[in-house]
Amino acid sequence: MLPVEQRLKKTKDFAQMATRGRSVFGPLATMRVRRIDSSPEPADSRIGFIISTKIFKRAVKRNLAKRRFRGAVRELLDQIPKGYHLLFVLKPDTLTADYQVIKDEILRLVSKIPETMSKPLKLSPRARKEMSRGKIAAGARFVKPRVKAKKAGQDT
Repeated sequence: MLPVEQRLKKTKDFAQMATRGRSVFGPLATMRVRRIDSSPEPADSRIGFIISTKIFKRAVKRNLAKRRFRGAVRELLDQIPKGYHLLFVLKPDTLTADYQVIKDEILRLVSKIPETMSKPLKLSPRARKEMSRGKIAAGARFVKPRVKAKKAGQDT
């Protein structure tokens, strides 16, 4: 498990990663990266992990893939640059890949951060659409609205 101060936990942070994060693609994961602190003494980076139910239907497999990736990231924390939010979107091969291959992939993705941050931001079509409607200000909200459950006996 990552230390609490280095976990990406807030919905707002995940939403901003979707609209303001830059992507680095790999065979085991896609890393979204966003600069949060450019001061001379930057804060620790915060890291989050996502894996879709489309990839693994079973929660046991999703959790196993996240645990393997999280463990590899924990071992490499000293090599991750400070002052960034990182979001790893895991792919199906994460579950079957060798642990050393996962660590090598993380190092490769992290090494591409400076190159990626020098490129201009490209918004996804969904983010562009949401931002043009004014639904999200500066990428603050990018989540699906919650649907309220109907109470028993109500007809609508």
